[in-house]
Amino acid sequence: MSLLVVRVRVRLKRSSKAVELRVLANGGAESPKPCVVVDPSLVEALEIQPLHGELYSVEEASSVTKAYLIPDAVTLELLDESGSTLSSVKADLVVQEGLHEPLITDITIDSLGIQVLSFSRGLWRHLNDPPQMVRRSAET
Repeated sequence: MSLLVVRVRVRLKRSSKAVELRVLANGGAESPKPCVVVDPSLVEALEIQPLHGELYSVEEASSVTKAYLIPDAVTLELLDESGSTLSSVKADLVVQEGLHEPLITDITIDSLGIQVLSFSRGLWRHLNDPPQMVRRSAET
């Protein structure tokens, strides 16, 4: 059995720019308010130039790294399989060099109404889904 994780499709919007991507729902990543963590290439796609943000140290499970925080930089929309918006939240943008995969944090997961049913099987539902509905992790 291969292990999965919960990944969801989201749209990041800033002014007239929008980018769709798949993000890791990382319940172990803590933040005080909703945020999405991305690499610098996404910042360029949203035309956030020059990079204005506060430099922070980020503690990870096995290391400490640096990241820029841009407060309330984007509207983050959770998408269903057809691309329709399930929910949205105003979010900070955290830009981290060398990031392997974009991710959302614990409070962001909650704010978007994502209810993880099984991390290991990649199963989740949205807060407004009927109880019998089960969604699968977004394809890689």
